[in-house]
Amino acid sequence: MSKHSHYLTLNKVTAGMILADDLLDKVGHILLPAGTALSENMLRSLTAHGVSQLCIEADATPTPEELKERQMKIERIQLLFRKYPAEQPVCLLQQYIQHYREGGAS
Repeated sequence: MSKHSHYLTLNKVTAGMILADDLLDKVGHILLPAGTALSENMLRSLTAHGVSQLCIEADATPTPEELKERQMKIERIQLLFRKYPAEQPVCLLQQYIQHYREGGAS
């Protein structure tokens, strides 16, 4: 389970939600791959097969607190790199770190 997913009981899952992890059977075969948009038919079938919970992708919309924390991290990176504004290797490193802190890494 990633930072951008959470487990929901099947009765709270609705059509259109995205499966965050592969859904496996008891032997380990993939029943539904990660990234599948769930339909009403899929949910009924999963209920009939005794599935009780699914790992669902979380809403990607950040909260105001997350946005504030992200901005503080970006400002901290800029402070740390302030002495090396034009040096190419350092600029590249700063860009990578900032991209990671902005949530661009997967």
